[in-house]
Amino acid sequence: MAKKLTEQEQAAVVALAKLLGKELPADQRGNAGGIASGLVRLRQNPIPEKDIRTVVARYDGDDRTIGALIDLGVLAVMPDNGGYELVLPGTPDGDAEGAPTPDADAGSDAPIERASRRAPSRRENRSLSHLDCVRKQTPELNEVRRQIVSLDPRLWINGWLLSSPDAFVLYERELRALDAALAGKPALGDGTLSVRELSYQVFGDEKFLALESDGRKLLHLMGLSDIVSSRPQVRLDLMHHIPKRHRHMRLVVSENLDPWVNMRNALYRDGRKRLLGERVHGVVFGNGYIVDDPHKLPDLIATLDAESVCVLYWGDIDRAGISILDKLHEMADGRFEVRPFTAAYRLMLRRAMDRFPDPLDNEGTDQRTVPAHGLELLEADLSADEAAYLRAVVDNARLIPQEIVTAADL
Repeated sequence: MAKKLTEQEQAAVVALAKLLGKELPADQRGNAGGIASGLVRLRQNPIPEKDIRTVVARYDGDDRTIGALIDLGVLAVMPDNGGYELVLPGTPDGDAEGAPTPDADAGSDAPIERASRRAPSRRENRSLSHLDCVRKQTPELNEVRRQIVSLDPRLWINGWLLSSPDAFVLYERELRALDAALAGKPALGDGTLSVRELSYQVFGDEKFLALESDGRKLLHLMGLSDIVSSRPQVRLDLMHHIPKRHRHMRLVVSENLDPWVNMRNALYRDGRKRLLGERVHGVVFGNGYIVDDPHKLPDLIATLDAESVCVLYWGDIDRAGISILDKLHEMADGRFEVRPFTAAYRLMLRRAMDRFPDPLDNEGTDQRTVPAHGLELLEADLSADEAAYLRAVVDNARLIPQEIVTAADL
């Protein structure tokens, strides 16, 4: 049985395979991984020519393959004995075992220091697209790797994170949050929360686990694509749930889908008549664009045949969300009443104040140019501390997403 590759050798295989995949003859690039693995498994330097040819032939290579390896500097001819020296990408002096290793005695488990500890904005220029495998050994990089191996082994067992320490530096907060959330658990989440709710609960960013996000790419690169256990996404077939006519109706309009689904389920599946203590007769999914069409909500309300309708609006606490509340209030123009769903907004604020005592630690947005109208509609029913926190979040273009409140809170 072949000896299992060490973590350092796995990282060396990945780095070498990437190089060969770009530089081998076109008809041989599909075998780059096999050739890389075979060369690393030889575990000797220098390597006899016959051993090199055996590995190359095993993966349908020929003299062109060996020539490409020489041209790339992966193989250096040893004129004295007719063999080759294997020089792995990024390793000093051709040391095949030169992959960096965690230093078990270095430092503490304290996070790597950076200039700012504020929660990064989702718009911040962090990206996985430009990270390369790092083969250097320095005290700083070895300290990063030592901290990586202190995490749940599932995060680094495939070798990618160890060979890409810059990813840990960029996403240290999220990786430590993932490590804590996985402690003693087989998956991230138990299937009861939506992806956005789970994402905010674990990472403080409701979009970190979105399908095309760096969060999902990070999980894929670490070999954890299937670790997220969330509630299935609901189709947008139903835009409202108003089960019964009442003479005087109270409707909650939700900016985002997940809170609307939670409220719909409470009314429809659980038979609830109150949400967060408020009497509610129906829920409407606003999708953030309900004010773009001045007829959409009024036309719906007109079909209800009610003597009066009170709309309780609930959205994100950010400039755009508050602006929707303000525009909806203007759009009503006396035809129906519009008020903020104060109980929900107060719960959002209390949750955020517990998680981020400094309001500037909430997630940043790119909404600084969006007018912050409508704050007075919310502030009237808040305590002084809540109102001050709200003002700081909105004035500084920060965000408290609706997903901070889940079905269990309703």
